[in-house]
Amino acid sequence: MLSSIKTNSNHWVVVIDGKPYNFDATHPEYEGLVECVKVGDAEGFVSLLEIGTVIENWSEGKFDFHDGVLYYEGEQVASQPTERIISMIKNGWDHKPMLSYLDLLYQNVSNRAVQESYNWCSHKGLPITEDGYLVGYKGVVVYTGSDTKDKMGKDLKTDDLVDKYTGNSYRNNVGDEVSMNRRQVSDNCNEGCAAGLHVGTYDYANNWAGYGGKVVLVKFSPADIVSVPTDCEFQKMRVSKYTVIGVAREILEEDVYVEDEEDYLDDQLEDDWEDDDWEDEDQ
Repeated sequence: MLSSIKTNSNHWVVVIDGKPYNFDATHPEYEGLVECVKVGDAEGFVSLLEIGTVIENWSEGKFDFHDGVLYYEGEQVASQPTERIISMIKNGWDHKPMLSYLDLLYQNVSNRAVQESYNWCSHKGLPITEDGYLVGYKGVVVYTGSDTKDKMGKDLKTDDLVDKYTGNSYRNNVGDEVSMNRRQVSDNCNEGCAAGLHVGTYDYANNWAGYGGKVVLVKFSPADIVSVPTDCEFQKMRVSKYTVIGVAREILEEDVYVEDEEDYLDDQLEDDWEDDDWEDEDQ
């Protein structure tokens, strides 16, 4: 049994089996809820109304969702990640990785980095891992010099993957963790060419790698984002730490990236790239 009352301000009170429910036009499923009321679909109505409860129950109170707005420990979350979470729930996808991502993001010591990250993460729609880490791309080259060690003390020998800018500073083989002191990473988004560990979109990394280079997949914590330069339409960001998780064969289209190291360990890029003279302080 479903009955309803609607005010002139589009606020609804719906009563189902004697229990009242309230919603208005700010609810992300407003149109669907109205349709359920019209056709008398009580079960569908309750299911759509409970989007916020799904989030709150998982997060044990860290997240609060009401009136179409997502909050993290009382702080309003930006519209981009909120909309992505709602979309994932509506399409039946697991939204927990996105919430884990936000949990890590709000551990970032720089509020400016948090705000800048939305331009890159949400706009480009790059995937996240099941534990909330972001996945991006990095253009690297094959090392051809004599045996030595990189800045982090890792052995560097012929055919290892290495950063392109210096050619010997950071080994980037699958499984390598690369890091530098956060305070040494430029936090000025207006500096396009500056110190830092750079991660980008597939197009950016592909162009940077150039002919004969390779594109690797890297994962990093949102807490380690330092800045998002504005010089290339937010296609790259500077971080203080990342881990190489594979060699990229194509653009990832999944919202959530499930690591399968065995699939990537021996993969090599088959595509050739046109050489592009990109100048950057990429390390």
